[in-house]
Amino acid sequence: MTRPVILGNGVLTLLADQKYTFRELYYPVSMDNHLHAFRTGIWSGGNFAWCHDLDVEVGYDQSLTSVCLINSFGASISFKDTVDFAYPVLLRRVDVTTKKAVRLFFALDFHISGHDEGDTALYDPFTRSIIHYKEDRWFLLSSDLPFFQFATGYKESRGLQGTWKDCEDGELSGNRIAQGAVDSAVSFEIENESTFHIWLAAGEDYAKVKKLNDYVRTKLPSVLRQRSDNYWKAWLSVADTEDYAPFEEQLRRSLLILAAHVQKNGALPASLDTDIMRFNRDTYNYVWGRDAAYCALALSTMGYIDMSRSIFSFLLPLIMYEGCLFQKYTTDGRWGSTWHPWEGDYIPIQEDETAILIYALWQHFKRFRDVDFVKPYFRPGIVAAGDFMLKYTDGGSGIPLPSYDLWEERKGVHLYTLASVIAGLRAAASFATFFGESELASRYLNGAGRTLQIVNSMWLGDHFARSATLEDGKLKDIDPTVDSSSLLLSILGVYPATDPRILANRTLVAEKLGVAGGLARYENDPYMRGGETPNPWFITTLWLSEQYALEGNLEASKKKVEWVLSNSLRTGAIPEQMTKDGGYPSVTPLAWSHAELVRAVFALKMGRLEW
Repeated sequence: MTRPVILGNGVLTLLADQKYTFRELYYPVSMDNHLHAFRTGIWSGGNFAWCHDLDVEVGYDQSLTSVCLINSFGASISFKDTVDFAYPVLLRRVDVTTKKAVRLFFALDFHISGHDEGDTALYDPFTRSIIHYKEDRWFLLSSDLPFFQFATGYKESRGLQGTWKDCEDGELSGNRIAQGAVDSAVSFEIENESTFHIWLAAGEDYAKVKKLNDYVRTKLPSVLRQRSDNYWKAWLSVADTEDYAPFEEQLRRSLLILAAHVQKNGALPASLDTDIMRFNRDTYNYVWGRDAAYCALALSTMGYIDMSRSIFSFLLPLIMYEGCLFQKYTTDGRWGSTWHPWEGDYIPIQEDETAILIYALWQHFKRFRDVDFVKPYFRPGIVAAGDFMLKYTDGGSGIPLPSYDLWEERKGVHLYTLASVIAGLRAAASFATFFGESELASRYLNGAGRTLQIVNSMWLGDHFARSATLEDGKLKDIDPTVDSSSLLLSILGVYPATDPRILANRTLVAEKLGVAGGLARYENDPYMRGGETPNPWFITTLWLSEQYALEGNLEASKKKVEWVLSNSLRTGAIPEQMTKDGGYPSVTPLAWSHAELVRAVFALKMGRLEW
């Protein structure tokens, strides 16, 4: 399953699947998914159905509010959901039109802190709510319409499926408390037409969720919903999206989805879709320096200084004593899981992540001249990374030492890594010049020049080699595999977009890697492949769009953007990849995919990617 809906405010984040069952809930940052399922059911005249078994229409409105429409049992039911822009509260408006009595059921199935041991579910008569809690994670469900019935109970042990199964006969037991592996359900009875609200508040203890519940009741959920809508519409005005016809609507959606990913501490996880866990019991809920830097680039480009600042504030302090980033981090800034073996003189890294961070920071600085923000990061961040890129080389030849590629699959000297190092060193030199360190700037520029000569040597006559090995100070075993990341040579400004080598390389990349209108990562890519043909990826297709735009071929650029949009989810959520027959084997949404859509639309409009 994919996740067509993401809602969030940096503290509380939720995602819903294609049948509009909420599957992920993160609070206060996206460390643990506290939710197994937040289900909705309908009962009428002795018949019952869960919404995930019905035909539903899922979408977004013009802000960060999701909508769902259901027609069943002679009733029309719509949901409008938003996370309050200021407080950790999910606000749900429910509109029901029916000719006969129906009962709506809402079933909460938590795995607080990522597991179901030691939870408590209870009915609280003082707040007229259902509360789930464990330690410092509390969740309160309440409504402006009195519950018709409620129940708490047991699940996933002793053969019990859960209280949610008790909904299916249209009646709830009224059991007031359960402890251990538990869940809960509430119901509402509607006879004609009704509009009511339910809300789910998150806090660290009983006092905090009670205070939030009182706040919602006092201010009224309808007022809070409208306030949040107004906020996100105002937030979008920063980007002047109306100037980006015909893609202004899709641009707005991508910006909002990016905003929903950014956590309160500046962490930007690659994807919060946990369905990927079925493959190897791990997720994309980590911060890769590369993904986050490209997202910061997109946000900076569109004028979002505070949000891009927060991403850099998270990433820059993570630069290690060596002067580089680790492969990936948890959203509280600790090293994430990895599959790269530790060997040689350095721990396994992907050097491009460090380099692209400095490049992205310079683009932010050019956009905003954000002197006071950048100043404290100059030596511990920028200079440390620049010095590392100079040091992380073969002593005699100056060739960067082997590291893992951006696809995280192989160790070597990679074309894209070289390109990012050039961009990173040039950015570090620009910072050094700005801060009056001319000698330092000269060192960085000389290092970028040496690396450029290595890139020149990887030209094979009709395209650039993907990678090579380093042996005795020389590049060996040149890998001629056509790789889409070679498109970044012009996108990062290593070569002009109209350089004959860039044009020839683009032609071969489009020819060799074109799949069903999109672009594969590289020749014979096996990752999650559904057949003999590699899967097209959305970021790679958008790189091709950006390259066409930089060349001035706007029609070709536009067609690639249209392909991405036509093959994304109807809500506008963009996956990582798709199979040739239109399936989505990986995560949705992928934050980086949305960042590249923003950058591609900007390139179409402006004919450039940098300020």
